[in-house]
Amino acid sequence: MIYLDSAATSPMRKEALDAYIEAATSAFGNTQSLHDAGSTAADYVASCRQMWARFLNGREEGIYFTANASEGNQLTIRSLLRGRPPEFKDIVTTKLEHASVLTTMHELEKEGYRIHYIPVNIFGVIDIQAFEQTVSHETALVVMQLVNSEMGAIQPVKACANYAKQYDVPIHCDIVQGFGKIPLNVTELGVTSVVCSAHKIGGPKGVGIVYINPSIHWESVYEGTTHQHGFRAGTVDVPAIVAATIAAKYALADQPEAFQQALLLQKFVLENLPLNVQLVGRQSMKSPFILGLIMPHVEGQWMMLECNRHQIAISTGTACKIGFGEAMSAMSAIGYESDEARKFVRISFNQHTTVEEVEAFLKVVKQSLYENKIKATL
Repeated sequence: MIYLDSAATSPMRKEALDAYIEAATSAFGNTQSLHDAGSTAADYVASCRQMWARFLNGREEGIYFTANASEGNQLTIRSLLRGRPPEFKDIVTTKLEHASVLTTMHELEKEGYRIHYIPVNIFGVIDIQAFEQTVSHETALVVMQLVNSEMGAIQPVKACANYAKQYDVPIHCDIVQGFGKIPLNVTELGVTSVVCSAHKIGGPKGVGIVYINPSIHWESVYEGTTHQHGFRAGTVDVPAIVAATIAAKYALADQPEAFQQALLLQKFVLENLPLNVQLVGRQSMKSPFILGLIMPHVEGQWMMLECNRHQIAISTGTACKIGFGEAMSAMSAIGYESDEARKFVRISFNQHTTVEEVEAFLKVVKQSLYENKIKATL
């Protein structure tokens, strides 16, 4: 199958698979156990923390491992809020965030927080002036994704973080679709915390990576939790963490070349798109790894199934929202009507995606357009 859905998940790298097997064999102990088997496992995790600290330009005591990035978002947001003064009830975010963030926002609103959604333009980029008018000394937290999952829009996170610092407001950033893909320096972003996902970069599913600046106060969500300094309860999955770390190492090594390949693929798509097929977002303001497209003639679900019939995997939006109008909220936020939003499809690349594979997708789109035109004349 031609796989053009890497924003949903990516195939595991061989190096990550090998690392998983080696760690499962050599470090099967519980990191909390005091015997040698436990100490060996703990040493593996400590080494992984050191490596992730280097990857993210942070301090190793700020690295935590979760079951996935969704859990990482939820735990980080709530941990940071619990560390803020209780009278601070304003949260600033956008409607383009991942489902795990939007769900948490809905929950927090019921708990008495005031959620301020900053508007975005037709390209999916926030209104920085509206952001600056909203953030104040009473803001508890800013939550902003770096790269949008549907269209790849890149937010001006660095500028927002610099502004928030004037009021000592922490900012949490989901960098799942950015880490290992686009040029990225977490220290330069100036954010308080970030979340990464292993399976987006060739690692195993079931591992999220969180970094919280150790100089920032946070409090545990679950009282009495002892694992990972109280950040998350439960025995850590040592082999999966090792595999995730090795995947990240190779993803960062491959990143410059993979980015150039993604730029080439994006350019090829845009130069060969059939007339009336519309790119969502602006080429200069997005990640080349993700392309959101509006079909002029059929719903995205139909196009996805038609591609699948030709053994080509694409999507109709973020996999975490399937069954819940996956792209509808994002498309609505940037100004698309529901009829247009239903015609949305997404293709996304990894380091192995080729021009020939993208060309096969375009061929199916062109054929469906042709057949639709013929039917319209009958």
